[in-house]
Amino acid sequence: MENLIYLVFLLALGKLSRRLSVFPENTPNVLNQFVIYISFPATVLLKINGIDIQTDLLVLALVPWVLVFLSIFAVKMISKFLHWDKKLTGAVMLSVALGNTSFFGFPAVSAFFGENSLGYAIIYDQLGSFIALATFGTLVVSVYGTSQKISLKTILFKIIGFPPFIALVAGFILVKTPIPLMILKMIEGLSATLIPLVIFSVGTQLKFRQPLSNVKPICITIVLKMIVSPFIAILILMAMGIQGPVFNISVFEAAMPSMVMSGILAAAGNLRADVANAAIGYGILFSFITLPVLYYILGFLQ
Repeated sequence: MENLIYLVFLLALGKLSRRLSVFPENTPNVLNQFVIYISFPATVLLKINGIDIQTDLLVLALVPWVLVFLSIFAVKMISKFLHWDKKLTGAVMLSVALGNTSFFGFPAVSAFFGENSLGYAIIYDQLGSFIALATFGTLVVSVYGTSQKISLKTILFKIIGFPPFIALVAGFILVKTPIPLMILKMIEGLSATLIPLVIFSVGTQLKFRQPLSNVKPICITIVLKMIVSPFIAILILMAMGIQGPVFNISVFEAAMPSMVMSGILAAAGNLRADVANAAIGYGILFSFITLPVLYYILGFLQ
C-alpha cells in the first residue's frame, strides 16, 4: 500500500510542479530522454541478469503476450472504425498492450494475495510485460511515430538502435554472468531513478480536464486494459485448465492500469502522449474500484 501512495504522491508532485512553474517548460522532454537512454536500459540489465526460467511457470509469460497480440487487433479495428490517425492509434495501442505489472502490480498482488504470490507476479512481469515493453513498445513507436511510409529495414534499424532493446539483448547474452559488485551498484543506482522520474514526468503532463475529443479514446483504453483484458485472461486460463495461484495472479496482473512507460514512449515517439498519460492517471484511480471487484470474482471462480 505504501508503494501505491508513493505513486499517487509523485503524480501529484509532477502535476503541482506545472501549476507552480517550478521547472522549465521542457522538463518532461528532458526527463523522458534520461529515462529512455539511462534509467530504462539500466533496469533492463538489472532485471534480466540471473533470471531463472522454469518451464511449468511459462504460462505466466504466455498470458501477457497473448493480450499484446489481441490488443493490436482490437485497437486496429477500433481505429479503423473511428477513423483515428496513426499517432492516436499508436498511443492507445501502447496503453492497452502494456500494463503496470511491476511497480503498481507487485504491491497490489502482495496486498490482495500475500507476499508468497510475488514470485508469480515477477515472472509475469519479467518474461511478459517487461520484454514486451522493450520489443513491442519499440516497434509501435517506430511504425506509428512517423507520418511517412517507412520500410521494414528502417523499422529494424530503429529497434536495434533503441537503448532499452540493446540492453535487453546484452542482458540475455550475459544472463548467467555475475555482475561485478561495483558495476552492480552503479546499475542499481541508475535503475532506482526509473520509477520517480517516469511517474513525476507523467504527472507533469497529466491533464484530468480533457477535451471532448479525447474522452472516447481514453475510455476505450481503460475499458480494454482493465476490464476486457482480465476477462480474456480468465477465458484463456480456464480453457487451458489452469487453476490456483497462476490463474489468480495472471488475471490480476492483466487488470492493472496502463504502464507509466507507455506515456514516456508515446511522448518519445511523438504519439498522442496526452491521451496515454490521461489513461494512466484515470486508470490508477479506477483501479481502486476494479481490483477489489476482480478479487471478489476470482474468489468466486476458484
